[in-house]
Amino acid sequence: MAEYDGKKDREEDEGSDGHQKVLELLQKAQDADHDMRDKARETFLFITKSDGQWEPTWWSSNASKPRYTFDMCTPIVDQVAGELEQADFDIRVNPAGGSATKDVANTFDGMIRNIENISDAKVTYNQAARGMVTTGYDGWRVSQKFIDDDSFDQDLVIEKIANFIDRVWFDPSAELQDKSDAKYCFVLHPVDVNEYDRRWPEGGRESVSDDRDGDAYFDKSEVILVGEYIYCEEEERELVMINNGHVYEAEEYDKIKDELAAIGVEEVRRRKRMDKKVCSRFFDAKGFLEDKKETVFSTIPVVPVYANYKVFEHKTLYAGVVDKLMDPQRVLNYSMSREIEEGALAPRAKYWMTMAQAAGHEDSLSTLNTNADPVQFFNVDQENPGAPQQQGGAIVNPGLRTITEAMRGMIGYTAGMFAANMGDNPGLQSGVAINSLQNKGDTATIKYNKALQIAIARTGELLVKAIPKVYDTARTVRVLKEDREYSMAEINAQVFDQDTQEFVTVNDLSAGTYDVICRAGPSFRNRQQETIEAIIEIAKVDPSIIQLGGDILLDNIATPAAEQLSNRKRAMMLQQGIIPQDQMTEEELAEQQMAEAGQQQAPDPNMVLAQAEQLKAEAEMMRSQIEMQKLQNEQFKLQLEAQKLQTQTIGDQADNQIDAFNAETKRMDTQIKAQQAGATIDNTSAKTMGEELDNQKKMSDMMEEQMLKSRIPFMSEAELVSLANN
Repeated sequence: MAEYDGKKDREEDEGSDGHQKVLELLQKAQDADHDMRDKARETFLFITKSDGQWEPTWWSSNASKPRYTFDMCTPIVDQVAGELEQADFDIRVNPAGGSATKDVANTFDGMIRNIENISDAKVTYNQAARGMVTTGYDGWRVSQKFIDDDSFDQDLVIEKIANFIDRVWFDPSAELQDKSDAKYCFVLHPVDVNEYDRRWPEGGRESVSDDRDGDAYFDKSEVILVGEYIYCEEEERELVMINNGHVYEAEEYDKIKDELAAIGVEEVRRRKRMDKKVCSRFFDAKGFLEDKKETVFSTIPVVPVYANYKVFEHKTLYAGVVDKLMDPQRVLNYSMSREIEEGALAPRAKYWMTMAQAAGHEDSLSTLNTNADPVQFFNVDQENPGAPQQQGGAIVNPGLRTITEAMRGMIGYTAGMFAANMGDNPGLQSGVAINSLQNKGDTATIKYNKALQIAIARTGELLVKAIPKVYDTARTVRVLKEDREYSMAEINAQVFDQDTQEFVTVNDLSAGTYDVICRAGPSFRNRQQETIEAIIEIAKVDPSIIQLGGDILLDNIATPAAEQLSNRKRAMMLQQGIIPQDQMTEEELAEQQMAEAGQQQAPDPNMVLAQAEQLKAEAEMMRSQIEMQKLQNEQFKLQLEAQKLQTQTIGDQADNQIDAFNAETKRMDTQIKAQQAGATIDNTSAKTMGEELDNQKKMSDMMEEQMLKSRIPFMSEAELVSLANN
């Protein structure tokens, strides 16, 4: 299948070739799902349009006959959709690998609940669930938006796409129920003409096709249908894993690797992978309206909800609860309308009598159906003895009544909904019988619950992958708990760890991998009621349960007075030490520590006096030891001075001896030179004298070296430096 290459330049894309390829992709997506969408539209109009539960041809050709609608399908849709609306669908994030932690997973949980809260996602889920139950197909999208006009921070939001049947078209090659494997998707937007001209003054002002064969309604606003092409682009990425478990892109890591190496962070290994990024671009039937825009998503952020999802012969099949109810409902409408028609057109029952019997009583007989007379008189006619007889009256075809009752039962069995499910229990069966019927109905409708679970889990996956990219700076975010209580959490904050002497990131949302599940169950309020009933039942067997869990029992009673009582009960339980520390809040732990510090008993005065005397004695002993140490230091100082003086004296004597020796050596050198100059000296005598002089020189050097060594400990730093230089 041809796919638009989003990597082309804008000039290339704006040509007829690139735009034409996008239109071809849209046409292929619509052709592949045309029959299923027609059926979905028909089921939607069957429930919502006034004449939707009649075949159009019969309705048009029988305008003069009764055409009544006895809707038994909408209550079934309400029943199934109502069960979904009353249930809680909770996205749960779990650590899956790398440096993922349970604390960060809990932060993800709270952030996703907050995103759902600010997006009013519960309403979006409920509307999509009702559409899915009715037609088999509906959904929503995840988008990124700025928090407000004056902020650079962005948030993720969950948005409903109205008229999902006509406006959303997926890649027909995608086969997963949540369409997470889709390469592209089209979302069509009806834009008011004036708004279109304001946003795209150079646009072609021609709508793209929505694949409808006709219109069910005609009084509508004038709009131009603009397409949004959402598609995946692939590009090669090189990843670097470092020794603290983090993974960086190679281009990003290479810029800071020297700084990381300086603090002991080193590369472990590299690998290449193909990375997906999702882009979007607006277009109309004439051309592109905007440049492409990159998003924070790696897969298509549009989430479909399919009921009775199947793939057969490479084709996606789906159907809602209404699909198989249409025929019996139409037959029911027809049979009951005919039954009413025949009853209305049948002659009334009348009294038959002779003229002789009525003679004289004409006034009362003419008002027989309106007067309140207790008796009616008549004349006896010998030719026709006996009282007047009533004959005639409406006789309706009994076959119509049989058909009507058969269709009533057929609708219930086809939908899998029984009397107990619909609140219709005229037989007043036992509770066991009612539960049995309810279980049969739940078995038939659980598939709609699972379909919604799959879609909401897909939403969680999109959010978990996008949150680290949107919330990528140090921020304080609100995290929402299951009971709708909230707290604030710091994410991506750099904190210095005293133990490791390194900076660590608190709630690093980009580290590790996480998987997502969606849990479905009774609503939180229903679970509260179940908790109350369970605690009370257990307390009948073990009364201490109320003492141990009184605060929990009161917390699950949703009234302001119960909340006040719960706070008082918990405070009392804290004073009694019933609540363990691992179940206390940080504020309660802090208050407990302060209370323990303030409740310490005052010491005994005698004990205080004894401790003071002991401290005084210890101080006196320490003072004596200090004085003794000072005396010892003074003695040691005097010894050092004496030793230094003695060493100085020895050094002076050695200097004098060296000076005398040097003078003698100089005298002998002079004498030798004189002898050599005046006469020839015997070589042997000269040699002997020379050796004697050398020995004397060596002895002088040795003495000088010994004297220097003895003086080194008492030399100043400057003297040592001078000695080393010489």
